[in-house]
Amino acid sequence: MSWQASFQGRARLPLGMALVAVVAGCGSVQNVPIRDRESAAGSVRATFHGTSGTRPSGPGVEVGYEHYTAKDTQVLGVGESVLLDGGSFFGLDTLRHKAKMQYGYIAYNHRLRFGDHFELEPFIGAARVQLKLRTTPNSGVTTTTLNDSDTGFIGGVTPRWRFNDRVAVEARLSYLHTSAWASGSTYEAALVLSPLPQVALRLGYSDRRHDIEPLVPGAASEVNIRARGPMATLQFGF
Repeated sequence: MSWQASFQGRARLPLGMALVAVVAGCGSVQNVPIRDRESAAGSVRATFHGTSGTRPSGPGVEVGYEHYTAKDTQVLGVGESVLLDGGSFFGLDTLRHKAKMQYGYIAYNHRLRFGDHFELEPFIGAARVQLKLRTTPNSGVTTTTLNDSDTGFIGGVTPRWRFNDRVAVEARLSYLHTSAWASGSTYEAALVLSPLPQVALRLGYSDRRHDIEPLVPGAASEVNIRARGPMATLQFGF
């Protein structure tokens, strides 16, 4: 099946669900807000630079994988509905959502050093993004309401202050976007511990904001994820 046929098939699905909602008298299609302040995130990352030493700098390549889950409960009132690829829900109802967001990426990385302590590390590249959303209504039957993936770009910057070769603090700001599906940003603050010259453990806090839009705006529900919580990264530098 070509990608054009796949797009047309997915486009007809939310339009059909919207028609069902109107016929049923549930004309108020609600977005899916997921707000989780206890969402743990994990990642693994490796950077490859052409220079040697304990603090390599200059141009390089960065590859990584990141994932997190977020949970929330949504209450639908009379006349309200949620329309997603894998199911439709109508009020009165209470929906328990669980979203899993993950992506792998490869990026151009350039580490800039300013003196002995401050570093700035911008990056830009391509990412493969996957979102899986599972929804449980009052009936207790759990349904996979979204399970989509797409390719887009990722970019950002990491400012870092090194106290020495073993301890540093850093922030990481990144932005993710796919052509017609998902977009969002991630903010991290972390303590970086390097027990070995090429290995580091990042421990800190992250704020992740991702929006997943339907192929036909207004015909189905948009998913808005706001997840905060502890994060950990295993990082390698070569």
